[in-house]
Amino acid sequence: MAKTKLKKSTKSKATRAVYNNLLIVESPSKAKTINKYLGSDYKVLATVGHIIDLPKSKLGVDIDNGYEPLWEQIYGKGKIVKDLKKSIPKGGNVYLAMDPDREGEAIAWHTANSLGLKEPKRVTFHEITQDAVKEAISKPQTIDIDLVNAQKARRVLDRLVGYKLSEILWKKIWYGLSAGRVQSVALRLIVEKEEEREAFDSEEYWEVKVVVKDNRNNLLEAKLQKKDEKKYIPKNKQEVEELEERIGNGKFVVKNISKKKISKHAFPPFTTSTLQQSAYNGLGFTSKRTMALAQQLYQSGYVTYMRTDSVYLGAKAIESIRKLVQERFGKEYIPEKPNFYKTKSKNAQEAHEAIRPTDFWIDSKRISSELGDSAAKLYELIWKRAVSSQMSSKEVEVLSVSLTPRELKSPEYEFLMGGERILFEGFRKVLFIKHESEDLQEINQLEKGDELTKEKFINEQKFTQPPARFTEASLIKKLEELGIGRPSTYATIISTILARGYVVKDGRAILPVDVGRLVTNFLRGNFTRLVDYAYTAQVEDELDSISLGKKKYFPVIDEEFKMLTEAISKAEKDVKKDDVVIIGKSEEKCPKCGGEMVVRVGRYGRFLSCAKFPECKGMKDISGGIEIDFEKYEKQDKCPKCGKSVVLKSGKYGKFWACEEYPDCKGVIPLLLKEKCPECGHNLVERRSKWGKTFIGCSNYPECKYIKNARKSISGNRRKKAKK
Repeated sequence: MAKTKLKKSTKSKATRAVYNNLLIVESPSKAKTINKYLGSDYKVLATVGHIIDLPKSKLGVDIDNGYEPLWEQIYGKGKIVKDLKKSIPKGGNVYLAMDPDREGEAIAWHTANSLGLKEPKRVTFHEITQDAVKEAISKPQTIDIDLVNAQKARRVLDRLVGYKLSEILWKKIWYGLSAGRVQSVALRLIVEKEEEREAFDSEEYWEVKVVVKDNRNNLLEAKLQKKDEKKYIPKNKQEVEELEERIGNGKFVVKNISKKKISKHAFPPFTTSTLQQSAYNGLGFTSKRTMALAQQLYQSGYVTYMRTDSVYLGAKAIESIRKLVQERFGKEYIPEKPNFYKTKSKNAQEAHEAIRPTDFWIDSKRISSELGDSAAKLYELIWKRAVSSQMSSKEVEVLSVSLTPRELKSPEYEFLMGGERILFEGFRKVLFIKHESEDLQEINQLEKGDELTKEKFINEQKFTQPPARFTEASLIKKLEELGIGRPSTYATIISTILARGYVVKDGRAILPVDVGRLVTNFLRGNFTRLVDYAYTAQVEDELDSISLGKKKYFPVIDEEFKMLTEAISKAEKDVKKDDVVIIGKSEEKCPKCGGEMVVRVGRYGRFLSCAKFPECKGMKDISGGIEIDFEKYEKQDKCPKCGKSVVLKSGKYGKFWACEEYPDCKGVIPLLLKEKCPECGHNLVERRSKWGKTFIGCSNYPECKYIKNARKSISGNRRKKAKK
């Protein structure tokens, strides 16, 4: 018996993993990277994101008990919590190494509570390298409850605003709409930009250039800039003709030459905002994709933490960059003293450094082989920006030459030509941008008083353009300027309003659809304070104050919620649904009762409905409201269910035909192409894949699985034959 017991004991010890420290992170990939740096005395596990959150199907906030959130364990996280509890070493240490921001602090706090940890050690690092991880473990801290409360306040406030606003949107517009504290403000920016474009009155103007020849027979081009020492742009063709007539074919004389040297300082390293903007403009990455790739780079140990609004670089990073630049480019590319940049953010939250590589000697080829080309492109962008930030300034020579007609003294027309020449590349050696300036070689030979022969005028009629629509990059820049949102929220803000169908993308531009305008107009008219830019920025400051321990959770939430409920009560009394969804009258007559019709905004856009609705349910498509090429698409006349007329509508997934009796009759027909399926004879139809790409397939799917231009366009029957 004794021998048997001894064998069992030996076997148990042999199979039992021996470690005294458990380190918990959020991400399995982060855990994998950290595990390489720690010995067998450590076990590294992941929570796989949040394990606790507010419930999805209800408010989840106890309004009568200090606005305490009713946290609950996320579905499917039970096994993870159970495994984490089993892995806690007896008498050992538990380290919580979540991300170094408010959300990471909240995850650490929830994890500690879920596991029943009495004295967890909180460790943070802004880069996942061996030195950084080991240094953090050697100096453990406690969970910062102020940061936890700040994140709790954001989550609760967003839930209260979102739920309560959505409820009144359902009552006053239609079911299914939603609103958010920050997203609604971003939507307002987009709507107001579109309104600004619509109110814009384009004005005619003319661009006038003159081509002249110098005494070396070089042809030079100068642009009209001034008339009698004042900036001048001809407004119409008549002014241009008068100008040409006055100048005639006389010679031009060089009135003035200005030559000066300019030093252009390097750009600061990336913050979250500037990274998203540059990745969008330079690589075409959406903000959501940029953040996903940046997180991948961070968790793999290649870049520092990607949620930051600081432009600071540590001494070790600066030293490493200066050494690299000297070896690769030469000592002249290093400034005498390191470049330092001032962080613009009033409260650069929990951010010690800008986004930079952890090891500047790692190139993008290594990233490409491990994480793919997209991650490599983003890494190279981060590398170039960080390295160039510590390089010497670019030195250029700027030359301007002004010309005037020799014979015409009054009025005096002044034409300008110029360009710049690079004297020293400086930081542009790394951060290369195509040089579009004019070559100075020819105009550099001109001297004051030189006479030039006029060859011809080049005149072009132009019109002033409305302000450009927002792109993801320019919207993020605007949100940051206004102090709305924080680095971790920009990508979510944009993806949310896109997912809700309030805005769409036209190329790179973001523009609002009718339902987005409707929601904005309703909120702007009844919840002015909530969608006010300055107020939303003020709320962010309040949350920052909680994170710094300057303000308490309850007073901030209580004040905001009381003002919200007051505005909701007023809107419930004062606003009628028709005041919101009816946006104008129509000269059309109702097809059912012959009465007046009004323009309504529905879930899928504008349409005409009887003014007597709901007594009379007559409706029509707005003529020209939805454009369709009937040479390409089949026109439909009858509802497949009831046989009545159909109207063209625009929905979440594109245009379609719907019964005029909708919603009583839900007969719909997809927008069928006139082109027929070569395999079964049914009409083809444009579809959208789950990845958002449009393709043309058979409308008889799934019976026929033909896809136009697919590598394998075999119908179901042909597949069966192929198998046989």
